[in-house]
Amino acid sequence: MVDESNGVESQKLMEVFKTSHSNITPYFNIVETNLQEAEKKVSEGRLHLLIKIPSDFLESKNIELKTYNINSDAMKNIRLRVEHTLNNYLKQSDELIVTSQQVTEQPNDVWRSASYGGSSVLLTLFLGSMLIAANLHAFEYENRTKKEILLSPIGPLMAGFRIILTSIIVSLTISLIPLILSILFLHFKLHFFNLLLVYLSIIPILICCAGLGILLGAYFKQYRLIQPLIILITIGTYIIGGGFAGVNMLMPLARRIVDVWVFSVIFEWFNPVIHNFTTGFSISQYAFILIAGILGILFTRIAYKFETGTSILGGQ
Repeated sequence: MVDESNGVESQKLMEVFKTSHSNITPYFNIVETNLQEAEKKVSEGRLHLLIKIPSDFLESKNIELKTYNINSDAMKNIRLRVEHTLNNYLKQSDELIVTSQQVTEQPNDVWRSASYGGSSVLLTLFLGSMLIAANLHAFEYENRTKKEILLSPIGPLMAGFRIILTSIIVSLTISLIPLILSILFLHFKLHFFNLLLVYLSIIPILICCAGLGILLGAYFKQYRLIQPLIILITIGTYIIGGGFAGVNMLMPLARRIVDVWVFSVIFEWFNPVIHNFTTGFSISQYAFILIAGILGILFTRIAYKFETGTSILGGQ
């Protein structure tokens, strides 16, 4: 709560907000009185509400409210608390009338269902590339002997790169299904060039996920063991990594997990571009994306060296 008027009436209003309470607990906990810090924390989801008493409060009789998410059930409850508090203030002021002005829509707002739709496209892409690559690799080693793989005309490593290519093509293709469904039923607004940028920029990420899938396939060997493992990990990433809700809306424990869980950057970086919140990626983000692609190739190399190294060193 910020008092820019700093007059008798504004101080009186501040005191009413500080002392307002239900039959059980106080209504509000005022933790910030600096305007810049309060606006920053609200935009990050670290504060529920900013109440600003402007400098012309005595003449305008207006206060300004700013919230992180105007449509959540929690914010509806908070707005009721504000109204109740203002009513209590009016009881103490026979002549002064206070009105609150709320901006309930931002230019870059999207439907919550549209956010789910964009995240489902991203989930299909990186889950698909990882799962398809892991299954293809495990299926290959489950149904062929090491000798057959080693004597392949293109060599085992090239077979791994072909698995990566296959997984990328298939995941890109099947991602069109949630994309079309989101456009038709989930209020997803198509920004063609943004979407094209996302599809092109995410390819190194898909190489990384496919390489990681091949590495898991080399370790577990049976694709029936790999599927539930990858599905559970990626669905968990969707829930706590910014796919189901923005990271700054998550509980503190989830936010701490996201800080070290690298897959969350897929939702954090690509969703704003999909919904046209931003028109592109930063230099550092592009660098990270390229490094991810290199790691995917490295994972593939390690996986095939892990599988074939014993036979080669043994002279077989």
